Amino acid sequence: MTAPWWQEDDPKNLSLIQGNVTQLITELRATATDRVLPTREELCRWHARLYAGCDVPVAGYVGHLRGDPAVPELIDYEVGLGARLKDGNLEKMGVWARQVGEEIDAVLAGLGAVFVELDARLPTGKSPTTPDEILALISFAALAHGECLRVHPFANGNGRVARLLVAFICLRYGLPMFLHVKPRPGSEDYIRASRDSMGRPRDFLGNHTSTTAVFAHMLAEELATERVA
Repeated sequence: MTAPWWQEDDPKNLSLIQGNVTQLITELRATATDRVLPTREELCRWHARLYAGCDVPVAGYVGHLRGDPAVPELIDYEVGLGARLKDGNLEKMGVWARQVGEEIDAVLAGLGAVFVELDARLPTGKSPTTPDEILALISFAALAHGECLRVHPFANGNGRVARLLVAFICLRYGLPMFLHVKPRPGSEDYIRASRDSMGRPRDFLGNHTSTTAVFAHMLAEELATERVA
């Protein structure tokens, strides 16, 4: 049996999702100084909070990774974007569902090592001030965002979880919240950079370089707006 597809949100859920995002950002802001490291369980909790109260095709899609054996519909649930190419796969794809758990654990382990390094450079209460510190955070945010999109761990809502990771980093280190979780930024540069972060079989490699440039521009615009205000 083919699993029900979940690519678009039901329009009647949109205001509820927006409210959920606002509440989740408030929670992340309140716990930012705890300096906890993100885990697989935490990403799943974020996903569940995003879609709390929403109508979805399968209840188990919420808060569970693709490939999770506890949700039969998520086994071999593959996701992608664009046209289908000669090899039968889409132009851009998340990693195979069977690899998601291993991949997301590896991504979070890599991010965790960077968090530890940045925590030492920027202790609680110390905001970045030098160009090198700001560039390091922007590059890290682009990496976290891009790797989440490359893996595409969930059936839907991957962009929102990726943007929540960026919010998590901004709140942790005192950067302005330059990237909206919802609605998705509408700029073509952001959309193009997000697609660049995804790969396809066999290696599923993405390129996050353009995301770094887009985030730097977004942060500059946010800082300019704050100065005017």
